[in-house]
Amino acid sequence: MKEFLARSLILLLLLAPCDGQPIAGQWQQLASMPSERQELASAVLNGKIYVLGGLNQSGVSTNNVEVYNPATDSWASVQPLPLATDHNNAAVAAGKLYSLNGNRTFLYDPIGNSWAQVATMNFPHGRTAAVGVINDKIYVAGGMGVGMTQRELEVFDPLTNTWTNRAPMSVGRNHCAGGVINGKFYVVGGRDSAQAPTALEVYDPSTNSWQTLASMPTGRSGIAAGVVHGELYVFGGEVGGVHNEVEVYNPASNTWRRIQPDMAVPRHGIWASVIGNRVYLAGGGSQENLFPTSHHDVFIVAGKANFANISTRLKVEPGQNVLIGGFIVTGTASKRIILRAIGPSLPVSGVLVNPRLELYNNAGQLVAANDNWRDAPNEQEIIDSAISPTHDSESAILTTVAPGNHTVVVQGENDSTGVALVEIYDLEAGSDARLANISTRGFVQTGENVLIGGLILTGLEPRRVIVRAIGPSLALTGALANPTLELRDNNGGLVAFNDDWRTSQEAEIIGTGIPPSHDLESAVVQTLPPALYTAIVQGHNATSGIGLVEAYALE
Repeated sequence: MKEFLARSLILLLLLAPCDGQPIAGQWQQLASMPSERQELASAVLNGKIYVLGGLNQSGVSTNNVEVYNPATDSWASVQPLPLATDHNNAAVAAGKLYSLNGNRTFLYDPIGNSWAQVATMNFPHGRTAAVGVINDKIYVAGGMGVGMTQRELEVFDPLTNTWTNRAPMSVGRNHCAGGVINGKFYVVGGRDSAQAPTALEVYDPSTNSWQTLASMPTGRSGIAAGVVHGELYVFGGEVGGVHNEVEVYNPASNTWRRIQPDMAVPRHGIWASVIGNRVYLAGGGSQENLFPTSHHDVFIVAGKANFANISTRLKVEPGQNVLIGGFIVTGTASKRIILRAIGPSLPVSGVLVNPRLELYNNAGQLVAANDNWRDAPNEQEIIDSAISPTHDSESAILTTVAPGNHTVVVQGENDSTGVALVEIYDLEAGSDARLANISTRGFVQTGENVLIGGLILTGLEPRRVIVRAIGPSLALTGALANPTLELRDNNGGLVAFNDDWRTSQEAEIIGTGIPPSHDLESAVVQTLPPALYTAIVQGHNATSGIGLVEAYALE
């Protein structure tokens, strides 16, 4: 129990945002980029941020590619670009990283650590264009180059390796930025035309047409833009000085608002990379024209706490008494997660020596399986997550799952038995796709073999949740007849206890729409600030049987 809480607390420090509860969000300074650059590009691949090209202190183009790992707050260098570039563009589509240098397109192979040129663009799109990805196709609008009006839009299809021209923007521009919301491509800001610094327009691929929207309040170019929770966030830039403003566009109301806090270090010539509710800004110029920096920070957008992890420890037995975890992903986007089955590294007696892990989709189809995590095809990606298992016989699956219901099964190799831990981690906590429900089912015994579930909530604001202990309503023989439920905080203090849900908070539990279906089952409703919590399920009067612990994010 103590080991479980200690390890979860360490992981909480890795996953949770820093202290403070600002209304709109907060800034956090990160490890500086190894080199000083501005007029660069960046993109997110497999949970890491790749920063490409840019101008150095001498005003010379670079071919540097430096990679930031948010899990370890550290940088590494990979194979440089085939040619030096600045004011370049980048995107990830269909799980692959593309660098757009003038009219040349390069594809990065992370396994071979190499670049290969693919189809040539129809226009050069220099001086920083706007970039967005819709249905795994790359949209590039604006930029400067020979033969361009700076209004050009073209689309790259990785499947056919072709670029196709589409309807041009109404405002010519470069040093602009873009973002995708609900399948539409938004382009904002820029320079080289009177309207560009404040202009916002949106492209609809279904009609091949542009629409002019509400102007950005602060005209600027050399900006960074990112989409979080269906809104467009615009950072920094220059026009009449270097800007520190953060302004947000809401497409539902077609309105802008300025939010606080401002950028701690105002910069231009920057690019935004978004992971969940975190917008990363690496490098950029801190003075007008040329003054590159290595500064690196992240803006964490405020929002209600979400589930980032569930960890459940239980004795695993054969047949229907294996350890089963379930989770629901809501939203329209996919979710990047890591699953772990831990046994040998648990400091308790009778551990499961060789746990095997399986992931199933909502149709009951096997999606992935692992027995010994170092045999996984993406072993390095698991290591880079900073939460790889500590024993080679333990198992892990790092994958991206679609919205819907998913099931994780932990069992012993050759039907062996022992105490094991199943864990589900959200590697993109704060994104529009979120873990709305997490649960674990297993055979509840007594003493150290009760059902112990650990929950991590991350975010900036409290979240109302319901935690349930289910037994009699399970359609299984040997179900736990009368489960009790304890919810404890990260210090082990009791937050809530229930034995039979109708005896306490009955009306509030019914109001959630998901009360237990049997009167002897237990539930608690609590509004919890971001932190680590432990849910303990055991049988009334030390009884045993199959039980289920589950938590739902409400509101």
